[in-house]
Amino acid sequence: MVFAPNGQPIAVPQVSPVELAEQAIAEMSLSAPDIQLSPSANSPRGATIGFPVWMWTARREATTGPVTRTATAGPISVTATATLARIDWSMGDETTTRCSNPGTPFTDDQAGKPSPTCGHVYERLVAGGVAEINATSRWEISWSGGGQSAFRTLNLTSSARLALREVRTLNTGGPR
Repeated sequence: MVFAPNGQPIAVPQVSPVELAEQAIAEMSLSAPDIQLSPSANSPRGATIGFPVWMWTARREATTGPVTRTATAGPISVTATATLARIDWSMGDETTTRCSNPGTPFTDDQAGKPSPTCGHVYERLVAGGVAEINATSRWEISWSGGGQSAFRTLNLTSSARLALREVRTLNTGGPR
């Protein structure tokens, strides 16, 4: 409620398009990747050196987009759209895998095969036998309205741990 003296115009607070853009972006509730791995991070055996690991994020609007929101104040409306550009996976073995999409969920019929979109193969054990994985989603956000427009990026990171193991065999030639 606004009070104004009789005959005086009501002063309406002005909100800038930039402030409305920030409001629209905040309403998107963008999330860091919801890390999914095969073998699972919860697996008691973990990943085996030399075998493929599949990586992907659970598919929800907040993790894979695109997401569009509009914020309005008085006569001004600003619309912002966020698009997932990529996910960078720091695999805990001094390597990074860049995936240009959310990845492909693993299914049992793909056992032993590399992921067609986002995967990694560990070549050696890491200290402590557990890889510390960080997945960073890069969001590209554009907005326009109120006679203005802009572009920005937003990086969001989540983490997981994956046990690693090495399987060794010894061939003694056996009986002849």
